[in-house]
Amino acid sequence: MTGYDKRRHTAISSLPALPHALFLLHNFYGVEVGAMAGELGADSEIINACLADARAIVRAHVCYTDTMPGIRSATAALQARLQRDYRQSIATAFAESGYPGDIVWPDPIADIAADQEAAASFLVAQLPSALHKAALRLRRTGVATVDQWRVVGPWHRRRRGRLLRVNDALRCAGWQPFDEWLAERLVSDDRYPHGYADFRRRRRLLPEERPTMAAEADGGAIADTVQVPVRLLDQSELTQQVWVLFHHYGRSYEEIARRLGIGRADVERRRARADYAISGADYPSLASRLRFNLMVKRLSLEWRWEIIRSAIYG
Repeated sequence: MTGYDKRRHTAISSLPALPHALFLLHNFYGVEVGAMAGELGADSEIINACLADARAIVRAHVCYTDTMPGIRSATAALQARLQRDYRQSIATAFAESGYPGDIVWPDPIADIAADQEAAASFLVAQLPSALHKAALRLRRTGVATVDQWRVVGPWHRRRRGRLLRVNDALRCAGWQPFDEWLAERLVSDDRYPHGYADFRRRRRLLPEERPTMAAEADGGAIADTVQVPVRLLDQSELTQQVWVLFHHYGRSYEEIARRLGIGRADVERRRARADYAISGADYPSLASRLRFNLMVKRLSLEWRWEIIRSAIYG
């Protein structure tokens, strides 16, 4: 990456939330101005004003301009309206996922990043205490990148696993950064920002967690129908329950293990066995799984050594 490209990347990253998202979607994902305006219920001139603000800020960063432009009133007004919609969407998703209480939003409305942090903090506070420290580490500069390394000491592997569990809980609850939430409204095939469709599980209320309905109060029964794939019917009932709790109700390995009275490793193994059965493939033997894990570790070590060698010797 050249010095000019680095300055441009830094400039785009420093854009305010709404101009940043619209700039990326328009310039890198091909979303037209008219389509943005129609989906957001705004005039095309407002969208063009947002993009013009973004271009002006990027140009000022790249050209080292003394005066740094800001966003104009039209952009600020649209951003404030979308920020209120974002708050409502996150609160609704958390309620549907079964998390009690209300999010304490910053008042008055200011930075969208503060709203993202408030929503994440609300959910993290309801997770097991072992994950609280991992969530705090996630906010430190550089830690998330380091802890994603697979071949490191056992303590780093534990940290990485906890970070992934926090991320999984956030995603299952419906939490999204503002730009991804906005992109879902503008990009129908859900290929932002990674360029490929992202499978997501959503946490749902179990039958015993749902509020009592009028029919149930009168003695009626409410059916909770879960469609189990035909290929999964040959597996044990416990394996089917693990699959239903994981994929249909969006529950974590730890919660499934507590409910079914089995170990976390057993939950993970049964979930993998169910996925193999649904795909029509044979579940690999222990020997083949060990060979595969050793091969992955060897390739990962070789890849990391190449990075270190190139950094040292150029």
